[in-house]
Amino acid sequence: MFNLLKKDADFSMLTRPANVEYHRVFDTVRETGSPHFLHGAAVTLWQNRLAVCFAFNRGEENSATEELLISFSDDRGMTWTKAENIAAPSGRADSHGVFLPRDDGLWCFASSFNGLGEPPLSSKGHRLIHFKDLKMKARRFDGVRWEDMGAAAEGFWPLGAPVRTADGNWLLAGCDTRWYAAAALSRGGDLTKWDVVKPDTDGEVFTEAGAWVSDDGGSVLLVMRNQSVLTDGRYHAAVSLSTDGGRSFGECEISDLPMAAVKPFCGRLSDGRYYLLFNESIPGKPAARDRLLIGIGNGGDFGLERFYVVDEGYAAPSGRRLALSYPYAYEHEGRLYIAYSYESAPGMGRNHNDAMLAVLRTDEL
Repeated sequence: MFNLLKKDADFSMLTRPANVEYHRVFDTVRETGSPHFLHGAAVTLWQNRLAVCFAFNRGEENSATEELLISFSDDRGMTWTKAENIAAPSGRADSHGVFLPRDDGLWCFASSFNGLGEPPLSSKGHRLIHFKDLKMKARRFDGVRWEDMGAAAEGFWPLGAPVRTADGNWLLAGCDTRWYAAAALSRGGDLTKWDVVKPDTDGEVFTEAGAWVSDDGGSVLLVMRNQSVLTDGRYHAAVSLSTDGGRSFGECEISDLPMAAVKPFCGRLSDGRYYLLFNESIPGKPAARDRLLIGIGNGGDFGLERFYVVDEGYAAPSGRRLALSYPYAYEHEGRLYIAYSYESAPGMGRNHNDAMLAVLRTDEL
């Protein structure tokens, strides 16, 4: 078992940091008149504006009517512009993605696919997902319009923020066309061509990865959603380590971190501390998404020492708390901006969400 927990943690006693702000980026019912699919919010800062993008669909999740929308804030998240399309309708599902802010523009790498195919089974009989003709599309914003930079990778869906490796490549963590965990490496500074690398999951459903990179850029740890292996009634995060800058990955292991079967987000604060955004897995509700947590490391080894509550879902009429999931974060001037999905239609079970933003002070973590 891989040790992500560097100290004992009592998850039942966790509290929120003293000063947390919450802002609703996109209220689906208010903006559209009824609940709809919304998922995968990502946040960044470019030209002194906060940007949040997310997938939206008036039809079913992962269908051809899926759109990639973006909204901007000029007041650090208090108010937001009307959401607009990053990509024109293409007849394909243009779903959620990730950001890379640069001097030459705001880059967005996002999934595009032709709906879902017949769900395959893993070698151990676990049901997977088939994203038909999955591509990672690259698009660049110059402040006025989005330019389509083409399909940058085949068979890859980016889910984590881009990080640099020792050899100067950018690395993205995510999943592949069959929903297994995967990573993509840029060819140096060329952001239009990426090579996909996959750990061997040995037939288990380890998917939707995030990634930490070591100080020297040579070691990469994938932290993966575990959808198939229960330990004492709970899911625990799966991991896979690379010692060659993400060009290959070692054996997948189960860790000691109880993490629900949902996408995590790996990041690193400017002071060097690693952090992880995730949902806790608890006995009896191993896949629950009603509490979003952040774990903080010490800036040395890959791992976590302290934990805080980012947000908890309000109680629905049934007594169940609303789901919070799919976090993504960006740090700026002592603030950690965390975008995530917040369930807006209790009981529908279709990822009918709003896009939310929590703002934490890093000196309180």
